[in-house]
Amino acid sequence: MTHRSGLKAIVHFPFLLLALCPPLFGTDPKMPSGDPVVGERIAKGIAFEGRLWIRGTMPTPREAAGGLISLGIKDNSRLVHFDRGVLDMARSDHDLWILRKEQTGNRYAVAAWKANRFEDFAEFQLAAEDAPVALLDDSGSPVVLSRKTVRYLAADRSWRVVELKGKLRSGVQVSVASPQSGGDIYIGFDVGEWGGGLQQVNVKTGTVSDIERRDTKQLCDGPLNRDCDPVTGVIRDPQNKDCVLVSVGLVHLFHSDGRILRVCGSRVTVVSEVVTSKAGEDKWRETEAFYGLAPSDDGGFWAITWRALYHYDRGGNREKECVLPKLESVSGIHLSRALPGAIVLQTDLNWAVSTSGYTPLVVPLEKAQP
Repeated sequence: MTHRSGLKAIVHFPFLLLALCPPLFGTDPKMPSGDPVVGERIAKGIAFEGRLWIRGTMPTPREAAGGLISLGIKDNSRLVHFDRGVLDMARSDHDLWILRKEQTGNRYAVAAWKANRFEDFAEFQLAAEDAPVALLDDSGSPVVLSRKTVRYLAADRSWRVVELKGKLRSGVQVSVASPQSGGDIYIGFDVGEWGGGLQQVNVKTGTVSDIERRDTKQLCDGPLNRDCDPVTGVIRDPQNKDCVLVSVGLVHLFHSDGRILRVCGSRVTVVSEVVTSKAGEDKWRETEAFYGLAPSDDGGFWAITWRALYHYDRGGNREKECVLPKLESVSGIHLSRALPGAIVLQTDLNWAVSTSGYTPLVVPLEKAQP
């Protein structure tokens, strides 16, 4: 039995096995159970204007969208901005945006952080069967991807709408990015034990395509297989203007599998794997599971696993490895600022669909001003 097909066989064990596996990224049991607004299910973090912005998530994305808080990076001061209703957040070079749901109906708004408050500046309505998927930046303007459309905000604050041709998948965690050259949106889905994979949306035509690479006919062979590979991060490739970088990571019953990929159109290549155990007659090959990617201010990027934070240069060469430090509790948020250039957060988001336990998120710090 090969490593990948063996992993697939394990995946189909009863899900009650979740209770048998302790967290890999554990916490002090004396610490609070989580922030009272965002809890422990943290979906995203962004550093902006000296604060760490943290969005939580809840099981149903419409009526129970998550809350939003911010922590002062230097003084730990805590502000609650929304206790629910925030579906996503994104930043450009100069702005921080959120996508939020109005209290009634199927109306949504994009708001920007201005003068110490969020101000709505673009609204829209979706059909009852539609739902937002992600908010992202397009050359300084917000873009909203929903299950049926892509919306681009014009200079006059009107929306240019492109209808999708094809069906988007879903996941407990969704990552999105466009390459530097634009033209496409890549969406990564994390469904833990059940894979997730990657899709591509052409921004002109709305065509939805599945992006995969299966080198053999083995059940779970990859390196990018939607049935077995949860995509945990997507960022634009700093070196290749037409490409994105993708992280894959899954820990199941103490077996770990992961890699970093470069995706250019439909072409998928492996950038990096951290091999922890080679395949043998009695064991499977193991690699560290990557739980996220983030750009760094030197033009490279960060990649995080349950054990370490790695720094890569623009070309995807691994330059530095930092073992993850012990986390501290700040308003129930477990984090560390001990590593240069990045903040590490803890979330149990992945635990909803895998035995990975608590897993880390990496949030790059803002580039220092000259």
